[in-house]
Amino acid sequence: MAETLSSALDITQDCIVDIPVQPAPFIPGSANLLSKFPTRISKDCWELWEFDSFSADGELALGCSLYRDARGVEKGGFHAEVNALWPDGKHWGKTLFFAESIINLENNVRFEVPGELEASVEFSSTSTTTPVARFPNSDIEAQLCPDVFYMFPMGPIAASVGATISVPFDGTNGQRTLNITAKEGGRGGMVRGWSSKAWPTFLNDAYYLVAHLGPYHLQMLRILGTVFSQHRSGVVARLYYNDRLVGAANAIHGPEFLTDLESQLVSRDTVQVVKVVPDPDSAEPQGLPGKFRDANIGYTLKILAVHHQKLWKFDIGHKRAIWSEPTSAPGPDGTGKSGWIERVSGGMEGERYEGIGFGGQLQIPVP
Repeated sequence: MAETLSSALDITQDCIVDIPVQPAPFIPGSANLLSKFPTRISKDCWELWEFDSFSADGELALGCSLYRDARGVEKGGFHAEVNALWPDGKHWGKTLFFAESIINLENNVRFEVPGELEASVEFSSTSTTTPVARFPNSDIEAQLCPDVFYMFPMGPIAASVGATISVPFDGTNGQRTLNITAKEGGRGGMVRGWSSKAWPTFLNDAYYLVAHLGPYHLQMLRILGTVFSQHRSGVVARLYYNDRLVGAANAIHGPEFLTDLESQLVSRDTVQVVKVVPDPDSAEPQGLPGKFRDANIGYTLKILAVHHQKLWKFDIGHKRAIWSEPTSAPGPDGTGKSGWIERVSGGMEGERYEGIGFGGQLQIPVP
C-alpha cells in the first residue's frame, strides 16, 4: 500500500492569527506538496492545490481548487472552488466551505458534499523527465514574483474523472454525471501555490492555461503587478514535447522580445504573453470575448528555450465559457474572472498543431 501523508487545519481551533506567519522553507528538487503553513496561518497567508481536467474534445471539464486561507472564515472556513462543464453547455459551479482542511498526498482527489456533489479525480503524470529534473532546483526558480511560489509539479497528466452532481435545471433538481477517461484522451494539470502575501499586493490581472496539442503539453500562469509591487509582472511556464520537458520559464518579456532574441540578449527561458482584442472595425466574427472590462478574445504566447535555442508560438482563442463572475461593482469598468475551454494551436516555425486547453483569467479592482 502506498504511503499517505496528511496535513490538517481546523478553523475552530484558533489556527488563524493576527501576526505575520512565514511559510516553511522551499525544498529544492521536490514537489513541495505538504503544507507550508502546517499549524497556523495569518489573514494574508494562503495555499493552493488545484486540479484541472478536460476531455480530448473539450466537451467535458472539471476544475477543483482547494484553498487554505482566511478569506472564507465568515462563511464557515476554508474553501474549495469547483466547476463542471457538459457538452450541452450546462455549467455547475460552487464555492464550498469547510471547517477543516485536510490534504492527503495521493494520486487522486476525492470530495463529497451530501446532496450536491460526489467526485473522484485521478491524475497520472506521463512525463518522461525525472522528477528531480522536473522540479525547481531553488526557490528563485519556483517564484512567480518575490515571495510568491507557483509550481506545476506533475507536468503532463493523463486524467480520469468520475463525478455525480446535483444540478438544478428546468425548474427541478436532478443529477448529472461527468466522466472523463485517460484512455479516451483525458488531460489535465496540477498547480501548487503558496505565499504569506495577500493577493492584491502582487497582482491585479492574471491568466492561467493548461493545454495539450499534438506532442505538446503547456502550462502557464502570467500576472500583471499592482502599485504595491511596482507593477512588476511575473510568469511561471512549463513546456513539454513528447512528455519531455523542453522549456522552463520564470522570466517574462515585453514587446522587444524578438528583437532581443535576434540580438542574443535573452539569457534564460522566457515567455511573452499578448492579449488578442477584437477589431472594432471588423464585421466578421472574431471570437468569444469576456463579459467584463477585459474583453479579450484570446492570447498569443511565445516561449523561448535558451538551452535548445528554440522558439515556440501558440495562438489561444476562447472556445467555450465555463464560468463568469464579477470581482467589482457592475459598470463599463467592472472587473471579473472568467473560465474557458480554449482552442490552442501552434508550435515551432512550420508547425501547426491544434488542441484543447483549460484557461482562467482574472482582474481585480486594484491599481
